[in-house]
Amino acid sequence: MKKFGLFLLKNNIHLMTLVFLGWAVWAAFNWSGLALVQKLTLGMYALLIIHEYEEGYKGRFLDLMAGRLLQINWRALTPGVTHISQALYITLAFSAALIWPEKLWLTFAVIILCIFEGFVHNMGIVIFRLRSVTPGWWTAMLMCAYAIWSIVVINRNIEYDGIQWLWGVLCFLGCFLCMEILFQSMLDKPMAERIASVKRFMKERFGKTGSE
Repeated sequence: MKKFGLFLLKNNIHLMTLVFLGWAVWAAFNWSGLALVQKLTLGMYALLIIHEYEEGYKGRFLDLMAGRLLQINWRALTPGVTHISQALYITLAFSAALIWPEKLWLTFAVIILCIFEGFVHNMGIVIFRLRSVTPGWWTAMLMCAYAIWSIVVINRNIEYDGIQWLWGVLCFLGCFLCMEILFQSMLDKPMAERIASVKRFMKERFGKTGSE
């Protein structure tokens, strides 16, 4: 049982991809009957899956976050530990949006996630003073642009209450918080030490800039 658990952990990105492919096959056979938001969601889902693989290359954003910001040697951890929370989040969030297309706030939650990815990758360039983009930046920008275009398409074709955006934001924040709690719980470094590492890095990064 332990070996099976380690197998799932190590291959979580591939299992996440299999779930997406299952949705893609289902959509191919039912395309004409799909709601507009389901079609848009599938596009974001595909881009996010590709994004996860692009981020797997050396020098990825997670390397910077874990190594320089949190001071964690993530390569010494059990393979898959740093990605399992993301895989669960992505799979559950997009599956929910596809299952209940009438609940627009679920679609808005994944739209916000895609835009957030683009924002985070650009912020990483500023925070870490990078001279070039990290693996994952290109798909993050494409995903962000597609998400913004999806908002335009939805606004032009669907009438909905503005409160749906509030629920979408709350859903995104709640899911993101759960993902982070799971991620942090699987690391071997106490939370207090990780917070101290972040404070130290941010003070060194922006403190010096402010005094110059």
